[in-house]
Amino acid sequence: MDASLFRALRPGGLLAIIDEEPRAGTKPPEGVTENRGGHGMPQKLLVEELTSASFQVVQTVNDWPNHCYCSVFREPSR
Repeated sequence: MDASLFRALRPGGLLAIIDEEPRAGTKPPEGVTENRGGHGMPQKLLVEELTSASFQVVQTVNDWPNHCYCSVFREPSR
């Protein structure tokens, strides 16, 4: 899925993801792997997965409302 997001972006396009860190005691939704830690996605894992799909981190905002974070990525020049 990460690679398909990369292909879908226009040259110079940005991808912003707003999510939350998993909360203790919550199970991941059905079909989601245990490394997600519950509902939400660890920001560190998000960055690892998207950078391995050739995205580059542009900005991270860790004090997003409602205990969320926002990570902004761009694709490298093609």
